[in-house]
Amino acid sequence: MENPKFRIYPSIGIARLGNGPAEKDQVIFSPEIPWANLFETENEYLTDKGEIKKQAQRFYIYQCDETGNPIKKIEEKEYDIEWTAEVANKKPFWYNFNNSLDLSIQLENHQNLSPNFYDERIAPAISTTYRNPNVLNEGLRKSGGENFRKELVNSPPPVTVSSSSTRKEICGMFPYPHSPKADGAKISKIAAKLKKSSVNVKLGTVEYDEGTLIFYGADGTSASLNPSDLNTDFADNSNWYDDICDGIITAKITHKTTKESYYLTDAKSAAWIATTPPDYAPQIQPLSNLFDLIVGAADETFTPELSLVFPLLYRLYRMQWVNASDFLAPSFRETIDQLYAQNKFHCIYSNSPECKAVREEIFNLFRNPIYNYDNEPVIPSNQKTDLTQLGTETEQLKYPTYPGDGINYPGSPAQWFAIPPFLYEQLKQWKDGNFTTPPDFNFKDMDEMGCFYQRQFLEAAEDSAKSALLMTRAVLETLYGGGFHPGVELTWPMRHNQMYGENRPVYEFVNEDKGYNYGFYGLWEVRINAASPERKKEIFYNDFGYEMVAYDIQESLDPSNPKHWIWEATPGDLTKWMGIPWQSDAGSCQTVFIDMQYPVPAWWAANLPVTILTAESLKKVQDQSLLPETRQYIYANRLPWLHSADTGFVGYHAEAGYQNGLIAMVYKWKSVGMVTGRKSGVSPELEIPDIVYVAYDGKGGIH
Repeated sequence: MENPKFRIYPSIGIARLGNGPAEKDQVIFSPEIPWANLFETENEYLTDKGEIKKQAQRFYIYQCDETGNPIKKIEEKEYDIEWTAEVANKKPFWYNFNNSLDLSIQLENHQNLSPNFYDERIAPAISTTYRNPNVLNEGLRKSGGENFRKELVNSPPPVTVSSSSTRKEICGMFPYPHSPKADGAKISKIAAKLKKSSVNVKLGTVEYDEGTLIFYGADGTSASLNPSDLNTDFADNSNWYDDICDGIITAKITHKTTKESYYLTDAKSAAWIATTPPDYAPQIQPLSNLFDLIVGAADETFTPELSLVFPLLYRLYRMQWVNASDFLAPSFRETIDQLYAQNKFHCIYSNSPECKAVREEIFNLFRNPIYNYDNEPVIPSNQKTDLTQLGTETEQLKYPTYPGDGINYPGSPAQWFAIPPFLYEQLKQWKDGNFTTPPDFNFKDMDEMGCFYQRQFLEAAEDSAKSALLMTRAVLETLYGGGFHPGVELTWPMRHNQMYGENRPVYEFVNEDKGYNYGFYGLWEVRINAASPERKKEIFYNDFGYEMVAYDIQESLDPSNPKHWIWEATPGDLTKWMGIPWQSDAGSCQTVFIDMQYPVPAWWAANLPVTILTAESLKKVQDQSLLPETRQYIYANRLPWLHSADTGFVGYHAEAGYQNGLIAMVYKWKSVGMVTGRKSGVSPELEIPDIVYVAYDGKGGIH
């Protein structure tokens, strides 16, 4: 295909749900520069009424060079611009989530997934059946039978905005009516069978704003068609709907002078939008993010350099603000603090032989993604007996202390999350001293180093050609890149290159400063493999029948196989794998209890915190009438994030009180604290950081 003259950026956008209004002065916007918000201390993620602000995504159109690489944003004064958004929610139509179906397939590229998943069957994929199984596809029973399951897809028509019609809501319904009445009006046969009417389910709002498009996520609504049906599963609840969605963003631009028009509608020039749950800690990044996985999927090689490793270490260090097990001891924070005390912090960035022992010690803390050992503590299932732990725990728990893709298999080493092989290899290069670093590096701590690396991104964004690619990267770095059970926002298909119509490096280095190149894996052109409009008509309602098995995915990897359609994205295809309602999955996975007192493993703390420092605690820390020791104790006291929302105990699926927590989260998600950077305002002798991250809620309560 000819390289496009214009492209939409970011190429993948994220809008997060919130119960605040869809108004541009009442939302936060998705980041456009990686790391830009890490140290901000005046952000407000709640409205004046205490509502969670939506995270809106702004899209731009860039003119490109002859190779298809972005040059600069186009301006409204030169072009008439029409934006179109087409999104859908396919969750009720899709399959139950048991575990990631790629765990039992043979791959050529093992940058993101250990070959031992397939070779050693360390966590086999589990076949899965329809959600809402009582809604039938009669075509599977008889020729020409009607597929009633189509109504389970909330698929409103595309909406278009421009300077003459600047704002529209995306008005969906569930079940989505297809069958016309005698007067031509459409009705839902599912709703009629239940003696109910379809429910209006808004999937978002789009707004034309001075040539750009703003996509606002929906309100976080979820419910059951039958009010007596409670959500009792973390991912799969029949009769339920929610307002998550994803789909394609396209545009038509017309030059005001030449009247020449361009249609940005194909996979090379269009963008993709997905809506996700709120990020309750927007300044804390996931340890392994989606940008990492997309780079790993491309199977490129990189010259070892410190900027390939430091972000991983820094993200783990900052997890202390959302998870007590990353704050206390043993923890990576404690390891770094020991380097401070021993005057060895320079060994983080020095490749000198004298620092080899320090680098080896840190490297050995991490779990090997090959999973070539099997004696870490066992995470029990709800079939627990007193014998489950016999003969285990001869291996100390490695980092990170988070559950992994193999959680369904007690005793499997893959119960625990390991950073992808791609990142582990770079960490190994760092351990061996095989990396370069500027000669004048001299940092006192991790945060000072973090500020330095942040500056590299900020400086790179001043280049208009790089700014477009930085936007996409900034979005992807906020999304979890594993483990996937199923995850927080998007799940396991995203770690495979088949998911992308384009995935290539454009710039080898993010920035050059004083003659030294800072790689950070470079800047990439990443595009979802969007189906053409013609192809979309053919495959939009495709599925694998009553059951989906790992072999379906294995066959789909062959581009000549008819099942390859699964990698051709149509609206709703990225988010259909996620839990329904979204609150069940978002709130269900907090802590995991094993047969050891410490550390307590946790799931998705960078986006869904586990244990936090409260705003009330910060006030007491700042109270000079208290003894310094007391203020330090208060600072070290972290409370459960869900505590003030009265959700009850929520942990791994085996824990008591689990279902009560699932049910409560549907109603309480708007009340949980947003973790926000603030100045600590205390004297240095208290040894409390200058910037702390504290949880605020809209009630003026403990958060």
